[in-house]
Amino acid sequence: MHMSKQTFARNAAGIVLAALALGACSTSGGGGTVPAPSPAQQAASAGTVPDYCPQVSLREGTAILRRGSGDALQYIASIASTTRSCRVRDRQLYMEVGIAGRVVPGPAARPGSVQLPIRVAILDSGKLVYSQLGQQPVSTDPAGGPKEFRYVDRAIRIAVPQGRSLVVYAGFDEGPQGGKSRPGS
Repeated sequence: MHMSKQTFARNAAGIVLAALALGACSTSGGGGTVPAPSPAQQAASAGTVPDYCPQVSLREGTAILRRGSGDALQYIASIASTTRSCRVRDRQLYMEVGIAGRVVPGPAARPGSVQLPIRVAILDSGKLVYSQLGQQPVSTDPAGGPKEFRYVDRAIRIAVPQGRSLVVYAGFDEGPQGGKSRPGS
């Protein structure tokens, strides 16, 4: 059986959106119901699947977040995987970027919750066109072992690029380190 590129792209996008939706149901923190999609989310899913949906990259130094060191280590958070989906509607590119990882408690861990600072940034031909810092709460329990987390940025809406010029970065971002800022963050 031979599938056209467009049919394959539609099927692949449907699978990615389903994975993101299921992953969003598994976010750490309290249980509860999943809220109804916002109008922006509904609009994003109503468009067409583009021929090009850029990969998500992790910048060097942004895949692992350590809080403390040695015996004072509270936790280590790490990003294990990323995914994305794209739709085009009204000459706008709507993207959802998903990030999954885990938090491992250290010797100085305390029961409660930690806030993971996660940034998604998009460059078009080297120019920053989107940057959003989100906070992902993750419950911690020193006796409970590692906890998984999932973060999805559904707010991305940018002009459709001319060609394949987009670069998407995701990772932990605690802000400028030592007064130096990272480009695109």
